[in-house]
Amino acid sequence: MEFRTVLYSVRNGVAEIVMNQPQTLNPMNDESMDEMLAALGLCAADDGVKTVIIRGAGRAFCGGGDIKYFKQELEKPGFGLGPLVGKVGRVVMAIRALPKPVICAVHGAAAGGGCNLVFACDIAIAADNAKFIEAFVNIGLAPDTGGCFTLPRLIGQARAFELMSTGRVMKAEEALSLGLISQVCPSEELLARAYELADKYAAGPSRAYAKLKEMINASMYSGLGEYLELEERSLDELSKTDDFKEGISAFLEKRQAVYQGK
Repeated sequence: MEFRTVLYSVRNGVAEIVMNQPQTLNPMNDESMDEMLAALGLCAADDGVKTVIIRGAGRAFCGGGDIKYFKQELEKPGFGLGPLVGKVGRVVMAIRALPKPVICAVHGAAAGGGCNLVFACDIAIAADNAKFIEAFVNIGLAPDTGGCFTLPRLIGQARAFELMSTGRVMKAEEALSLGLISQVCPSEELLARAYELADKYAAGPSRAYAKLKEMINASMYSGLGEYLELEERSLDELSKTDDFKEGISAFLEKRQAVYQGK
């Protein structure tokens, strides 16, 4: 398959998937999620791949959904985010189902779905300039990419609700203190650190890692598929509200949104 929005490569048992739309902060859209699914499929099918690194090109990891695209599509009758949210959910399921360690290397902004994509991976490391933003409420939405399933299990309901309901910025050191990432390093060292970790996994007991991930999935992610179906329906409904339209307009116009609860 020829990729347009991601870069895919394999070296010494380590597959690297790079979200590669740097001019627009690597947005999550239909094409990029199709290609992410295809790349994860290649990882699953290749016995030579022992571990996977996911990262973003340019100055950010991932800015989440494509806001300008949403604004454009809102003018079309019947528009809803359900199909895209469902596709993003399949990416989450593919990461969890992959019987190989998935390492997320984060620099710059990881916002919205990009933030929750990090938390779906097995382990994450971050540059000291990384920032995590559950930005959904800032445009009148609830979280997607499995966020309301994964984050409360990682840090507890109260902290997860606070992050998601305020949409505030969480810096790398706070994410480290909460156990959401495993290490913070200078930005210029991030890729080397990711490969150092990946090389250890690639040289390790791959069957044990697969079984470890299977057991973690059984204990922590049971019910994820059903939850993602609820997420798809919920985001489709919310994307048809006046509050979502106002949130998108306010974001693009760089002003405070005025929500009416409609």
